[in-house]
Amino acid sequence: GLAQTPEFEKLHVAPPSVAHWPRPLMGAAVTSAAFPVPAKERGSEALLKRHDLVYLMTAGGDKIPAVHIKRGTVGTDRVVIYSHGNAEDLGQRLPYLDLLSKICATDVFAYEYCGYGLSEGKPSEENCISSIDAAYEYLLQLFPPSRIVAFGRSIGTGPTLDLAMRHPEIRGVVLQSPPESCGRAVLGNFGSWVGYHLDIFRNYEKIGLVECPVLVMHGTLDEIVPWEHGLAIYEACQNAVEPLWVEDRGHNNMPNEVCLRRVREFLDELDGLSWGWNIFVTNLATDISVNL
Repeated sequence: GLAQTPEFEKLHVAPPSVAHWPRPLMGAAVTSAAFPVPAKERGSEALLKRHDLVYLMTAGGDKIPAVHIKRGTVGTDRVVIYSHGNAEDLGQRLPYLDLLSKICATDVFAYEYCGYGLSEGKPSEENCISSIDAAYEYLLQLFPPSRIVAFGRSIGTGPTLDLAMRHPEIRGVVLQSPPESCGRAVLGNFGSWVGYHLDIFRNYEKIGLVECPVLVMHGTLDEIVPWEHGLAIYEACQNAVEPLWVEDRGHNNMPNEVCLRRVREFLDELDGLSWGWNIFVTNLATDISVNL
């Protein structure tokens, strides 16, 4: 998610004061909060051991890793393209991604942003978008757009919405804990207005241009990206489905089982297979609980 860095804590307490800040300082604050890249060794070892590891090349010439997790031995005919949060890398998300594939009965293709983990390049909004574009182009060799659902968490909702806005042919979108923009999450609405040209991932400008069905999930006690951001994104959707508001949960403790059940329902509804989830829960409820 959006990391609660010292810069974030300072700015979140008193956003109106940012009107008096020099603009370079405002831009640095937004960037610092947006890209607190974790130590590269934290997830790299686990990632390098994966048999499903692949490498992609972005339009800017940066090499980035990705994993293509196949459901079962041969995979499925649908895939989720997953965009991770900003204070984590691909290697750290592997257990969750395996769980996503299992519970949601789908292939999962997850990529890493430039400047994170094993990736080349530097973290930036432009490079995050280049990264998801490389992932999407890879998937188009294996799946038609109508079988691809884009799923972003926290800052990952930025590249997710950008992709969906430009590619209305994709099947659906899942947004977990989405900020209206990084500037609004860090500086508040007033601060993001003052520093509009320094703001990044302006989801509030893009969500209304997304045509496919959109599922929004958010914790009501989110201390980093307030729940009101998720509500605003939901209300601006052209084609929103029933959202998931998780009571008494914050940014980094959303319950995996609850969220992934809702994602599975969403995927099955898109495919006209809502009965599939009921059968899955009945037969494997114990197994799910044990593995969570």
